Amino acid sequence: MSDAQNPNDPPDAGTAAHGFFVVQELLGTPALARIYTDVLINSPTTITAVRDRQGVSKSTAYKYANTLAELGVAEELDAHKDGSSLWRAEPVSGIWTDETTIELGPVIIAVFGATSVDDDLELFIERHGKAALAPAITATVDYLNGETTRRGVAAALEVPAVEGIAVSQAIERIIAVVKPHDSTLDTSMFEVDVHDRAIEQGPYQRANE
Repeated sequence: MSDAQNPNDPPDAGTAAHGFFVVQELLGTPALARIYTDVLINSPTTITAVRDRQGVSKSTAYKYANTLAELGVAEELDAHKDGSSLWRAEPVSGIWTDETTIELGPVIIAVFGATSVDDDLELFIERHGKAALAPAITATVDYLNGETTRRGVAAALEVPAVEGIAVSQAIERIIAVVKPHDSTLDTSMFEVDVHDRAIEQGPYQRANE
């Protein structure tokens, strides 16, 4: 893995390095990633609404909101709703370089965040490790693009069919709500048609506030 700045890097190398650092922080704390994702997809929103949707305490919600502000990916606005300040989050992305290069964006952050509350995702990483989530997201996007089947996802991940189907369905529910905010995905390539009832069972919901 490498994130050191090269003298030949483009002028925005500092921005890219900051994005990488922020993504690392978010991926390291699932609850922080969930709060970030909720604020992102519902911006502008209040932290009171976020904590209600995510089922966290007031102190935890504000602690993580302030952490996001310190990281520079969320801000408290000079506006209020029902007596509470409105907050807004911005999409963030970073580059992971090892044997291959992976662009990390809001979808992968949201999926990692959901591992602490989604049973299918939690079971998947218990059996195959967190590193297996990135290929699972890629395989799910391939499925949404019509390039493979649910069982094809399982085959690509080399996991039992029931596990591949379950994890791809869990990831699909997340992509359905986060996709419009993730520039690392080609949003023109595929549509995500997930029933509202399925999204309600997932870790993230869009709210009309």
